[in-house]
Amino acid sequence: MANTEISDLAGASALLAAMEFAVNDAGASKKVTAAQIEAFLETLGFPRVKRLSTQHSISSVTGTEVTDLTLALEIGTYVFDYTLIVRSATATVGPMVGVNFDGTAAVKTMIAWWADASGSLLAETHNMDDQGVLGTGFISGMANKAYSTSSPNMGTTVGVATTASDTPMFIHGILIVTAAGNLELWHSSETATATSIEVGSSLVVVRTA
Repeated sequence: MANTEISDLAGASALLAAMEFAVNDAGASKKVTAAQIEAFLETLGFPRVKRLSTQHSISSVTGTEVTDLTLALEIGTYVFDYTLIVRSATATVGPMVGVNFDGTAAVKTMIAWWADASGSLLAETHNMDDQGVLGTGFISGMANKAYSTSSPNMGTTVGVATTASDTPMFIHGILIVTAAGNLELWHSSETATATSIEVGSSLVVVRTA
């Protein structure tokens, strides 16, 4: 094809992953795709994001994976944040969540916190830095260093103040990956009554090393 100045080319309606760009690789002319550029930037700390596009509802103490929020990670060090919108059909029942990584990580640690139905400051007597301890309070939380899948290990035994109402829940963690795998979120109900993670919940992962 004839040479054409970039300024004379028609503009694309949107940037797509498969679009190609010319590059100079040690003096050799080559091409890369937008997807390759994105993957490279992610290794330098560009955020990786996932959004829940379908409500994840469950009426069982046996958890299932929230597949919309599954993200593949290569070897490296990461911080991750789940920002969840949760609901319960029963005021005394809370959602349970757990984080799993199916590769290998030399370090894994996380903390979850949420709003629950406790009405007394005296309820906030648990230790926030304990591993795998369920607690209650105005803003309750628990730290954990254990993965979980069908038996999620973080949540509240108190439940929510208002049924079928959006309630915030957050998980912040650190992961040092030594063999690639998938970061996963699992969800169950405290008892056999419906709890849900709502559309718009998200995951943000940043590689720090």
